[in-house]
Amino acid sequence: MAAQPHLQGSLKALLCALLERTGAQRTVLVWYENGHAAEAFEVRAAGHGHPPSWHVVPVPNALIKDAVEEAVDQGVALASPGADRPDGPWMTRAQQALARETVQAVCTLPLPGGRQPLGAVLLGWADTDARRHAPQEALLTTLLSSVAPLLAVQRRAERPWHWHAHQAWRQWHARWSRQRWWRAAALATLALALLPLPDRVGGRARIEGVQQRVLSAPTDGFIKATHAHPGDRVKAGQVLADLAEQDLKLERDRWASQIAQQDNAYAAAMTRADRAEAALSLSRLEEAQAQLALIDEQLKRSQLKAPFDGVLIQGDLSQSIGAPVKQGDALMTVAATQRFRVIIDIDEADIARVKVGQHGQMALSALPWDTQALQVMRITPLGVAREGRNVFEVQADFEGALPDDLRPGLMGQAKVHVGWRPLLWAWLRPLADRLRFLWWAW
Repeated sequence: MAAQPHLQGSLKALLCALLERTGAQRTVLVWYENGHAAEAFEVRAAGHGHPPSWHVVPVPNALIKDAVEEAVDQGVALASPGADRPDGPWMTRAQQALARETVQAVCTLPLPGGRQPLGAVLLGWADTDARRHAPQEALLTTLLSSVAPLLAVQRRAERPWHWHAHQAWRQWHARWSRQRWWRAAALATLALALLPLPDRVGGRARIEGVQQRVLSAPTDGFIKATHAHPGDRVKAGQVLADLAEQDLKLERDRWASQIAQQDNAYAAAMTRADRAEAALSLSRLEEAQAQLALIDEQLKRSQLKAPFDGVLIQGDLSQSIGAPVKQGDALMTVAATQRFRVIIDIDEADIARVKVGQHGQMALSALPWDTQALQVMRITPLGVAREGRNVFEVQADFEGALPDDLRPGLMGQAKVHVGWRPLLWAWLRPLADRLRFLWWAW
């Protein structure tokens, strides 16, 4: 039997060789698909000098199908009529029925294929004498066992690509379905993909007082003393720092002397009835009085006092005693402790999902075990560059009672509830947005 490039050519060559060497009237190969007879290939002997006829039947007839299944189910070669077999009784009803209805003698041999049979080969003779001259069943069985793997390989090679994909999926699923953890992982993945959970966005947050006051230098001078440090709670009117007032006092004495001189000059001019001199002395007197009032006010402001009850959040002047300051320099910042607000840095990729009125929570670095409820009150419309990122400042207010040790300047993390999404999508959304942006940019 010569090698054939295609499966049907190989099957035809095999059946013709069996027909010729066994003297059978017909040979039928029934191919199995998923454990059931699916297709039949048949070769019948023709008259003298004519080639055998070849037929492909999509579904074998009931008699052939039953005979083949009878031999395949029992896993042995069956024949009818046949002598008693030494290895025990076998079921041959379908073989006998086929022999009665079609030909005088039949022999069915399974075509082995590993865990599942490839099918079976059925031989039919026109008379019982031909059956006696047929080769032994053992020889045919050995022949088919050697040919079956080659046919299986050829059949598999001619399968379409989607069949190979389906078989690969079935093998992979069968291998992994035996692992219990795989089932648990599949259920967990399904839950992550379908179960909606709170979707939150957030970032670093800091606490500020709703009211803050910056204490600046009233005039050029020097730092004389400090009475409070950042973090101290202060009362309204409490002196926080002193500026050196020696220069102001000297300036005050000079203007006080000017007032006395101009007052005497004005009195002398009035005595002489010199109206021009009196008017000039009077204007100089008023100028000196105004300068003296200004110096007195600057002397009062040389003491930096707390404008209200609160906490000092900026301005450690203890290391700057004697240092010069310019008028308007910010020296200290006091924040009120009656009310607080939270400033959250939200990344520009998430700011579109944050709306006024949404709720969230904040966990402080100093108090991680105690989270505080928040409500978004305002979204700053301008971005700020921080740590290589573009962020927007979102202002939120606390809800409910606050702990006594809460103070401005504390840092932490805040998250705002922006809706409900499956957790898997919440994890993959940043990647999807990034890929969408890259695709659009490209």
